[in-house]
Amino acid sequence: MAKAEIRRIVMDMVEENCYIVYKDGRGLIIDPGEGFEKIQKAVEELGVKIEAILLTHAHFDHIMSLDECRKYYKVPVYISPYERDWLSNPDFNGSTMFRLRRAPMTEAAEFEFEENKKYELAGMNFTVLPTPGHSPGGVSFDFGKFIIVGDALFRSGFGRYDLYGSDFNALKNSLHNVLFKLDEEKIVYPGHGDETTIGRERHFNLIGNFEEISY
Repeated sequence: MAKAEIRRIVMDMVEENCYIVYKDGRGLIIDPGEGFEKIQKAVEELGVKIEAILLTHAHFDHIMSLDECRKYYKVPVYISPYERDWLSNPDFNGSTMFRLRRAPMTEAAEFEFEENKKYELAGMNFTVLPTPGHSPGGVSFDFGKFIIVGDALFRSGFGRYDLYGSDFNALKNSLHNVLFKLDEEKIVYPGHGDETTIGRERHFNLIGNFEEISY
């Protein structure tokens, strides 16, 4: 039986990582940042039918192409209930803070995730793990061999916590008690930068010796 595969697309704004996860000609778009044409090209190259859009969180750089993708592929959007209002609020999604010329303001998502629930979409199974801290509704999508973590964890780093709704202690808990407890061989696909593994980041554990800084 074919296993889920993944394609990373480095988007135009702050090099955000959008992902297409696909199997047997069916696919999901995760975190469609700025640069819809890049997504469209990748989908065509892969020859897959997009069936849903998943959001690890709703910061502006992860949703810039959300409306274009939703309308073009005619698919629903899934988001954490804790960030359901962020798609239409530039103060929440960070657009105001970064003074964007084109603030993403989209319609509400069609579906809200249940945390720790197993989903089957586009013929693929994954579990939605709560990983808040960088944002209050941050989630990660565990597909078994790999996990997509948004901005909770990076290669040799972790998400910033000075934004609206951020919480250092929640982020630390998400890493120690959720992500670092997973199989060390699991491949981690972050919202920015290159892939890594749970084992590598657990070994370095940069957040373990990091003290919260007041901004």
